[in-house]
Amino acid sequence: MRTAQRLTAIWGIAAALGAAAALGLAASQGLAAAQDMNAIQPALAPPADPQLPARTVRELRHTRVLVVGGSGRNGSAIVAVLEAAGAHPEALTRDPVKAREKRGDHAWVQGDVTEPATLDAAFQGIDVVIDAAATREIEGPNGTEAVDREGVRNVVAAARRAGVKRILLITGMAVALPPAGGPPAMLKAFAAKRESERILAAGGVPYVILRPTGILDRPGGAFGVLLVDSADYHPTPEELSMRPGPPGEAEHAPLPPRGTIALPDLARVAAFAAVDPSAVNRAFVVTQTQTPARDDWSQQLARVPVGTGR
Repeated sequence: MRTAQRLTAIWGIAAALGAAAALGLAASQGLAAAQDMNAIQPALAPPADPQLPARTVRELRHTRVLVVGGSGRNGSAIVAVLEAAGAHPEALTRDPVKAREKRGDHAWVQGDVTEPATLDAAFQGIDVVIDAAATREIEGPNGTEAVDREGVRNVVAAARRAGVKRILLITGMAVALPPAGGPPAMLKAFAAKRESERILAAGGVPYVILRPTGILDRPGGAFGVLLVDSADYHPTPEELSMRPGPPGEAEHAPLPPRGTIALPDLARVAAFAAVDPSAVNRAFVVTQTQTPARDDWSQQLARVPVGTGR
């Protein structure tokens, strides 16, 4: 596996913080995804069958969903799963022309989470906002505080004005469980993301916070997905290790490495949690199991306390 991907798995940076030479850190310190282009690799195409519960598919087809950061790696995977389920999501991006060139012909909507005036029109009539935006910069107008913290503040305010019924935010496992002795820039980014969770939880709009472990470009649907309270999640020694594996090791291993989640499976969880009542006002880790898929997600979420993320 590439070093930056390995560190994404280690730190649970997920959608919020991915591969990172652009941060001025060494690539081996792995950080950050861009607000609209939040990884280098394109998203995997989901299966034609989105592998979602029938009730979720029915609900999605009657729900207006806006995916913020919809042209990024994680956002585009979520858009694809929603479309495969027969939904008609809209995708917020800074530049719809570039997004269409990169990701194809979807329902692109122009907007920027760092510019609140661009959000009101985009949020009108929307039922659920899925916020998959992130940044690859630490400082400045597009830094973690501007995008991850203040951007979520702007999203919450616009959603409240528009009467949005739910906001789903993607952060990362290590946001709630930051590694002791991690690089200062990385810890600063985690802190901004953690504050964004608190802003969302206190914002007056029903919310869901996904904290994925390391996101890998593996096919989804073959192995189970575990949804668990951060207080009950214990990172493995492999996750806490700083040792990169051989190229392609994790992506092509027979079993998913512990402490990782396949991108299509994360996208399925996001689509499920966007509309299922069991996810409301909960923050939880999303990770892969090494056993065959058996996605009793509502039952798993019943064990996650309401109000987590505050």
